[in-house]
Amino acid sequence: MTDAEWEPFKPDIERLYCHEKNTLHEVMEYMKSKYAFEKSKGQYQRQLKKWGLRKSLQSSTINWPFIGRRIEKRKIHQQKDSEVHINGVQIPPSKLKRAKYRESFTTSEVAFSGAPSPNTPEGIIVCTPAAPGMDLAWNPSLPWLRFAKLLRPGIEPDQPSPSSSLTVPSPKELRTSSQIDNQKLMQRLVSTVSWNKLSQPPNIYSSSRTATALTIIMPEEFAGQHLILSSDLSDSKQKDSDRIALELFLLSNNLVSHKSNARLPMTKRKDDQRIIETFNTSGWNNVQHLQILISSHEPTAAAIVEKLFASTLRSLDLKTLKNMLEARIDPNAAVETIYGRMLTPLQFASTVSSEKSLEVSQLLLTHGANVSLSYNGLSALDLAIEYDQENVIHFLLAHGAIVTPSCLCSAAVSRINDQLLAELIDACPNINELTRLQDPSALAQAVKGGRVIMTCFLLENGAEVNQLSSVDFEYGRNVTTVLGLAAWDENQEFVQLLLGACEYVNPDFVGIDYVSPLTLAVEAGNPEVAEILLQAGVSVRIADENSSRTLIERATKKMNLALCQLLVNHGAQVDWPISDTMQTCSALLVAIEKKAFDIVDVLINAGARLNDEYTRPPGTVLGAAIELGDRLLVNKLLSAGARVLNGQIRSFGNLGMAVYLQEFMVFQSILQTSGQQILAAALSSRDKDLAQYLLVHDADLKGGLSNPRGSISEKTPLQAATKTHSLDFVETLLNRGAIVTDEDLAAELSVRSGCLQNLLRRFRGSAPTAVGTAIYTKQSLEILRDTGVDPTGVPQMFHSRWDLDNDFDLEFPASVLDIAAVFGYEDLKPLLQWVHWDKRLTGRALTIAIFMRHHEIADELLQYGADEQQEISVEYRSYNYDDDDGNLERRRWETFSPLQVAVKYQLGSIAQKLVQFVDVNHLGEGARRRTPLQHAVENGDMDLINLLLQHGARVDGPPARDGGATALQIAAIQGYIGIARRLIDLGASVNEPPATLNGRTALQGAAEHGRIDMLQMLLDEGALVVGDGEQEYERAVQLGKRNGHHAAVRLLQSFRKSVQLSTSETT
Repeated sequence: MTDAEWEPFKPDIERLYCHEKNTLHEVMEYMKSKYAFEKSKGQYQRQLKKWGLRKSLQSSTINWPFIGRRIEKRKIHQQKDSEVHINGVQIPPSKLKRAKYRESFTTSEVAFSGAPSPNTPEGIIVCTPAAPGMDLAWNPSLPWLRFAKLLRPGIEPDQPSPSSSLTVPSPKELRTSSQIDNQKLMQRLVSTVSWNKLSQPPNIYSSSRTATALTIIMPEEFAGQHLILSSDLSDSKQKDSDRIALELFLLSNNLVSHKSNARLPMTKRKDDQRIIETFNTSGWNNVQHLQILISSHEPTAAAIVEKLFASTLRSLDLKTLKNMLEARIDPNAAVETIYGRMLTPLQFASTVSSEKSLEVSQLLLTHGANVSLSYNGLSALDLAIEYDQENVIHFLLAHGAIVTPSCLCSAAVSRINDQLLAELIDACPNINELTRLQDPSALAQAVKGGRVIMTCFLLENGAEVNQLSSVDFEYGRNVTTVLGLAAWDENQEFVQLLLGACEYVNPDFVGIDYVSPLTLAVEAGNPEVAEILLQAGVSVRIADENSSRTLIERATKKMNLALCQLLVNHGAQVDWPISDTMQTCSALLVAIEKKAFDIVDVLINAGARLNDEYTRPPGTVLGAAIELGDRLLVNKLLSAGARVLNGQIRSFGNLGMAVYLQEFMVFQSILQTSGQQILAAALSSRDKDLAQYLLVHDADLKGGLSNPRGSISEKTPLQAATKTHSLDFVETLLNRGAIVTDEDLAAELSVRSGCLQNLLRRFRGSAPTAVGTAIYTKQSLEILRDTGVDPTGVPQMFHSRWDLDNDFDLEFPASVLDIAAVFGYEDLKPLLQWVHWDKRLTGRALTIAIFMRHHEIADELLQYGADEQQEISVEYRSYNYDDDDGNLERRRWETFSPLQVAVKYQLGSIAQKLVQFVDVNHLGEGARRRTPLQHAVENGDMDLINLLLQHGARVDGPPARDGGATALQIAAIQGYIGIARRLIDLGASVNEPPATLNGRTALQGAAEHGRIDMLQMLLDEGALVVGDGEQEYERAVQLGKRNGHHAAVRLLQSFRKSVQLSTSETT
């Protein structure tokens, strides 16, 4: 049974079962008789569990003795106050005081005499209440405080009267909100603050946590209001009017959840439903009240209305939409879709796959929507075409919508019918015009979309075949012609169609290196398309000159014999022209490596050079043939004139090749330069005969390794033998004097072939890679320590990635301590006592341990005397970060000191230790850096904010150059008005300039995110909007408009006008 079937009955079930204390059987009978809702007892039990509904316990059944002991113990031993929750519901402090639990214990000495604490009874949670630690005074001119007076008239007679134009009656006092409604609201209020670690468990409904959140995000109408509101919510005494007021405040300041699922479309749809239900409950959903709200000069009212309008549109609530339009809301104001896209209402209606789409469009146009308004470069017609809304397309055309080239581009990738396509093309005045320089032409889109008929229509109307268009080619964005796009798609029909309309097949784009259609055809591996282009006269010379590889090399990589022969026949160059610069490879080298022997013959016969040297191994074509172990091929190359070898040969392919080379008297010279590498390759491939032959000829005593002691990326013969469990070869190599390296030990520890003791007997020196491998594989370090292995040095085990199962990666380890910190190595003390560690290394490990939340390791490193200032850099993967230039980063680095990372992840106990020893104002170099206070403000963590302030944190600490922000700027962006008020009271400047790159002033951050009350407070505190603040003001308006916060923009504009008027009157 789905949740949707249960949801309509949830309020009744909750009331009957939880509040009126009916038995489950009685609830079932009532629901059956009243609603014919009949379910089994098991189904009810499962659904109650899913909802988290439990009966509140009677006082007589609560284990007061346990609660009393726990509260007293926390008070005596931890000096902490306590908050008690039973079955997720908080016990009011007044009830705790009245409870006679104190009768249950004798003295503190008896109660806490050392006996272990009893297990906590099920459903009981005793935790520390949250405390904001702020005493704030609020200016009654704040928009919310003015608006709130209308919701509760008469509370504060001494407050200034609201605008006379807004005389909205209070919302209806319908009922006391249900427990579920209140709990959901509490969760929502708390989630507006980005706490990720709390002093109390999640999924409980804490009045103190709620009060703290309210203090951070919302101004109070009177002292103690937040405590009263949160207590009423917890006790289910909250009236609908109070709940609606809180909902409206969140709405007016655009305060949304920081939960990971808050931005999901499904969550946004639920939010829209709640917003509309809230408005319906308020009694304001009628034209009269909406007119008052819309026409008022109250920013809060305007912000609420714009959010309601967006929710109404997204929900396709025609009744409310009609009311709002009749009340004269702006029908062209952009709104955000559930997918985060900003669209005008008419654009949005054009995207909706619903029968209501036309009705919404008609309503909007009837009330003044601009049918051809372009927003973000698109019109409503563009989007109707993009979403295949043929009825809407006809409707918009009938109402005068203008057909632009971008409309044709949208049509090319749509599924609209050919007749409508022809109508759109005929209506477009210039089919070759580009909306933006980088945009594709309509013809390019038609070719990409495979639209033959549309392509014909466009060509008949004069579409330009040689117009440049972007193409994804060779790991980047390049440009080609529309003909090139057809070749890249291997579409012969399109290629021939375009060639028929193309006057110049070899256009000259002065100063632009474009990718030739021939290059794209070859890279696609299509000889048919390539032949069509060649016969039409497309130049092989131009294709080669504008490319990083020759055409024949591309064809060879595809192992396409027909294409290679075709290109040779048309005079394509077989090799790059001779130059002083050594090439990486050639077509012939590629053909040999791929064993494409037919192509090898074609290239040799075409005159391919045989004695070129290349930068990458094996360095020559003869060397490549030797590595294959193909004697026939070697003979062929020798017969054709190949003679050159160099020192890059890595293997012999097989024993027969080694014997063959011995006969030609080049065997020893090759071994002299590459012997160890060739032997390691033979051992890795388990070719024992070849390995034995090489040992007979002393290959292990020759050269061949760039590092004689080996490395993680270059195997020694000993390492290869170890990894293949070839113990007889291990013994042989050791007896022949092989040097045992750190990497050899690491290889043995990773495969455990059984020769570790033998290797250790012949090892001396530092082996951080081996020690790191032992830590990573959770093996004992005792044998390494007892044999005198030195763990210091830089381990090489992570040459590419740490391979962490997370969305981040770390820098390469600086010592084995880093590895222990990353993987939470439990036996850290012996490792620390092994040698004397540099404090910088233990400090780096400390920062990593804090970052990885390995608290015990961090504590141990602190006790060991680690340097508390060492920084680490972390690379975050799959992190979509859109900078001010519109660039989307998929990866980004951030750097942290120990205190910065402790505060960022809200690790209060570690932060308390660190603040005693470190500079609490440290920022450091790097993008998006934060001081500890800035991190704490970003998280809304008042405990850490107060801790840092007590230890000298500066409220005006500077921002990082790129992506940085001051504490006040962060508070403004987050909407934490309580924290912002505290920072301003402590001297933070409201006009602090933004970070040089990707920064915001406090005013800009508030406008960008729609924080109405924050904006007013900043303006009241002297934020500049004229003179020196002119540029910052313009940027704030731009950001507000871009994100659809029109009420915020109007507030800024209105305030600026008043400042300008005041200035002109005084001059």
